[in-house]
Amino acid sequence: MKNKKVIFSVFTALIIIFLSIFYFNFGGSEPVTVSGYAMGSAVSITVYGEKDGDEYCTTALEKINFIDENYLSHTLSTSAVSMLNEEKSITADDWFTEYLKKCISLSEYSDKFTLFSGELVDLWKIEDGGYVPTEQEIEDSLNSVKNASLSIDGDIVTLNGGKLDLGALGKGTACDEAMKSLVSDGVENAIVTVGGTVGLIGSPDDKECYGIGVRNPFGTQNDYFAVLNITDCYISTSGDYEKYFESDAVRYSHIFDAQTATPIQSELTSVTVIAESGILSDFLSTLIFIEGLDVGLEYAESFNAYVIAVKKDKTVYVSEELEDSFALYDEDFTVIR
Repeated sequence: MKNKKVIFSVFTALIIIFLSIFYFNFGGSEPVTVSGYAMGSAVSITVYGEKDGDEYCTTALEKINFIDENYLSHTLSTSAVSMLNEEKSITADDWFTEYLKKCISLSEYSDKFTLFSGELVDLWKIEDGGYVPTEQEIEDSLNSVKNASLSIDGDIVTLNGGKLDLGALGKGTACDEAMKSLVSDGVENAIVTVGGTVGLIGSPDDKECYGIGVRNPFGTQNDYFAVLNITDCYISTSGDYEKYFESDAVRYSHIFDAQTATPIQSELTSVTVIAESGILSDFLSTLIFIEGLDVGLEYAESFNAYVIAVKKDKTVYVSEELEDSFALYDEDFTVIR
């Protein structure tokens, strides 16, 4: 194995919206921001124009931590996902069973997408330096992933084979729950970031919208190549530049094709999706990266979602509906339609 390296950038400045995009403060009164760490990523919640902004931000952050610790973490033994992987059958509450039903429904859109990629992450050692498995090892894992399923009978959830990993949906879901918390508290202007998913409502200060810098996948975390002027939506990005290793000049990322049990090899390097919910933007950004742009755009259209997709040759597809909100800032990139 030659020139192997792993790039993980989990522990970075909390003011950055991680994996793909970051927020520009346009000035005006000081916002209230509470930051933390959950779901393997930095989390940041900013509220504008609220006397009790600190309280609202803290409550929303506690909601994210609760979702992580009690339901979705694959590292904390207290979570439902971890217990399900260990015990194979658990008694779950209404929130988790309804959430799993949503996950199952979304996963059925493509045979290339799986909720059981945990075994593949372990096999390829994506989070531990990287390893290229043998053909037999790949075949064994492929059979396991293809035959895995979840069954839900009332409050009993059973994992039938495989290893559950909801990473392609989890951060979006946590963002959704944090936004619900803020809205229930009457907050009208806020931005929530959970890893690579961002939720926006209202606007900062007296501005009409937020300016979201779309990260340059070929640069550092502070580099952006375009800006989206947008609000009242969710934005998620998936890419091959955050978690990966290289062996014999081949890059292997953390995004898998469930039909081959191998990391996706794609002309794309990042996919950003704008949608009506965090779980949907999170799911679609991963699905489009897996399926490729042509097929992926059909999925986006069916969900009324919009796409910014960056190819390895630095050409950028931008959905027509984003034309008035998208501004290119880096001349090394070329927008295509």
